Amino acid sequence: MSSVFFGAIVKILAWLVKQLARALWQLIVVAVCHPRTSAAIAIMSTLVLYVGWITITAVASALLLTAGGWRLAHGDSYERFVGRWVRTWWRRWWAYRRQWITVLTRCELRVNDDSGRVHVPKLREVYSTRYWDRLVIRPAIGQELKDFRDAAERLRAAFGARRATVREISPQLYGLDFMRRDPLNEVVPATAIPAGVDQVDLRRIPIGIDEFGDPYTVSLLGGTLCAAGSIGAGKAGVEWNILRGIAPLTAAGLVRNVGIDPKLKELRQGRPLIFAEGDYATGPDDTVELLERLVADMKRDAASDGDERDFEPRPGRPLTVIYIDEGAPLTRYWPRGIRSKIDDLLGLILTQGRAVGYTVVFLIQEPTKDTFTLRDLFTRRLAMRLPTESHTDAALIEDAVKYGATCHQISESTPGVLFSLEDGARSVVRARLGYVRNEDIRELIDYIEQAQNVIDLASRRIDRTDEMAA
Repeated sequence: MSSVFFGAIVKILAWLVKQLARALWQLIVVAVCHPRTSAAIAIMSTLVLYVGWITITAVASALLLTAGGWRLAHGDSYERFVGRWVRTWWRRWWAYRRQWITVLTRCELRVNDDSGRVHVPKLREVYSTRYWDRLVIRPAIGQELKDFRDAAERLRAAFGARRATVREISPQLYGLDFMRRDPLNEVVPATAIPAGVDQVDLRRIPIGIDEFGDPYTVSLLGGTLCAAGSIGAGKAGVEWNILRGIAPLTAAGLVRNVGIDPKLKELRQGRPLIFAEGDYATGPDDTVELLERLVADMKRDAASDGDERDFEPRPGRPLTVIYIDEGAPLTRYWPRGIRSKIDDLLGLILTQGRAVGYTVVFLIQEPTKDTFTLRDLFTRRLAMRLPTESHTDAALIEDAVKYGATCHQISESTPGVLFSLEDGARSVVRARLGYVRNEDIRELIDYIEQAQNVIDLASRRIDRTDEMAA
């Protein structure tokens, strides 16, 4: 009887030692994998032991009150030095590491090897902003980017996010981005007028912000731009934000703006300082006449440029930007003979204008194949609120909705929200245009008028000096 009892005691002790060893090993693993958290706990425990919990509580309360006052007094600096770090630490531990294996297993993102072991992607890094959690993961061997894109909606629901995107950082690192709050629900101010010519980059003109809070930019060099959207979607923000972003070049004569405005409404506000009298058309006949003149100018400039391949605006050879505020009349609703001429003339500009410094900004409400016959000649495409999925595919590219461009789900309460496709039409960019008020347009016109007056005054002084010297 005693031997049986002694044997049971030995087994219990052996089991306890085994459990203690396993717990100790897990603590070591946690300490190694989470060095900052482990160090913080160790330091706090030591302070409580030697200083006392009352003192520690008083100091912690003072720090919290100080941080709260700092946040209220100067939120930007608090966010930069404290808020971002604390939020990232908390989200990494509470929202992700705590349930990482469970969530990815249930979302079918695990790999079983021949020995029966289960492997899930490793969470390498978490960076949290006010709106997004941006995760960097290393996929398990045997996984590809498509697996994560197929599971993106399941991951979004599992982690309680409003939106989820997947991107490839490198062949062995993927990015998972989860939106907690939507920055595009807030109105974006109009593009600021740059301080001078040297502040304008024609390849990166800001016209709004993307959903990560970064500037959303377009280029006026090396291609053409079209934007599609229903009535009230905010398409005019494309042209007016561009015009504000290049205002110093317009005033200096380095950009020639041409307006075609069938609605007789939007671009008319820019006459005559932004659009000269001869560079503005509204009806069928004067539109054809203007386009014929532009084609003749383009051919003349191409001949004078010689072997020059990459265009850069300079005095005497400005970049010509043609704004078409509503393209449907030009391609569908005006008389057939007029439309045929316009198709030919626009086709010449769209196919030959890049190297000569002629580009087109084209807005359209109905981007169907019958109306938007020139779609494939536009190298850069934006799509705003549209009524159906087929309209989105017509505005951007086939299967654009499958890539995440859900233009038919954009709310009427958020004009200016858009989708564009990058990286070979595999990566969806979501952004919102700056909201341009009538006051912003008047500010633009006043700026150009004042800048031109300064330039004219400087030119007269130089002429007067030359006359006196002669």
